[in-house]
Amino acid sequence: MLLGSFFWGYLAGNMCAGPVSSRYGAGLVLAFAAISWSSLAIAIPMASDLGFWHVWLLHILLGLAASPVMPTTMQLISAYVPASERGCSLAARALAFRFGQIVASVLAPLICSQAGWRASFCIFGTVSFLFSMLWLGFAMTKKDSRIEVRKTCQGDDSSEEPVQGVKSDHCFLPLHALRKRGFLALLVVHCSNNFAMYTIMSWGPSYFTEVLQLPLESVGLYLMLPAAFSGVGSVIGGLITDWLQSRRWPPLAMRRWILCPAALGAGVSLVIFGIMRDAMTASLAITLAALSIGVLDTAQNTVYLDVAPTNAAALVSLGNAIATLPGAAGPALVAALLQATGLWPLVWGIIAACLVVSAIVFAAFGSVDDLEKKLSPKYMQV
Repeated sequence: MLLGSFFWGYLAGNMCAGPVSSRYGAGLVLAFAAISWSSLAIAIPMASDLGFWHVWLLHILLGLAASPVMPTTMQLISAYVPASERGCSLAARALAFRFGQIVASVLAPLICSQAGWRASFCIFGTVSFLFSMLWLGFAMTKKDSRIEVRKTCQGDDSSEEPVQGVKSDHCFLPLHALRKRGFLALLVVHCSNNFAMYTIMSWGPSYFTEVLQLPLESVGLYLMLPAAFSGVGSVIGGLITDWLQSRRWPPLAMRRWILCPAALGAGVSLVIFGIMRDAMTASLAITLAALSIGVLDTAQNTVYLDVAPTNAAALVSLGNAIATLPGAAGPALVAALLQATGLWPLVWGIIAACLVVSAIVFAAFGSVDDLEKKLSPKYMQV
């Protein structure tokens, strides 16, 4: 219940993160979100003395505070990065995420074993707060935190032109996108990706300690490799994306050739991971799965920018809200499945099946058509 509470807050926050970013500017929204989640991380150890429900509530608020990350960063990339370089930009963002995950995977178990879990929350929350203030200072120094991006198309090339000083009141979730089967195919991929990623994040430490019989102090080292190779996979996906774009591959064919093999590779690797009982072999399998998930993540996000080149925050907000459902319900479902069967291979097999199905669905129904022509405004704030 506690593991899933973060994701329920994250889901609720995504319902409004895109519109709020559109109105107040992605840079400022990201800054205040970071300050909020840092403060909540510091407050959680204090709330633990008050009882379970206080910690549960703060975990929900923590998820709510973290929800603007995806919409705001996608909107900033959409606004400032040319289409030919977005693959590497998305990879750089993923690397930053994975770097934090690696640091946490290594240091958190050590801090917990030496000083307790409360110290871990306080240390990471304090460091995050300091970086949040740096980003806030950067965002506040901009002449205008609300910058609208006008998409101008000339032939096959497209460019983004920042337009200062125009305020838009168009803040909504583009629910009409749910009528498009191409967007629904993207959601299937996103949901499967999140299901795999969140299960690894939530249950990875428990799996290594309880099933593979590793001491808590060693778990961080074994989980560091998947986090690192997920970042490597994102870089590989970004480099391939930008290279194929420079070779003028058809956009849909390019996305399919990257996304579908990545989803299949992740699924196969998770099946192998589920049947291994040797820690080193299992670590290798989960590392290969993470590598594929990294490639998949970059490919998936480039499709969001394809279908919403200037309205990324709103569409990503909608997609991320829906795709968070597997993360919110996943820990409880996994716990129920384990209680009923006790079969970890079945858990990883179900996740693998979801990834394989997502590859088939996107291959059959995936689309990179610009949804903004019918569903979104011509201008979008960041």
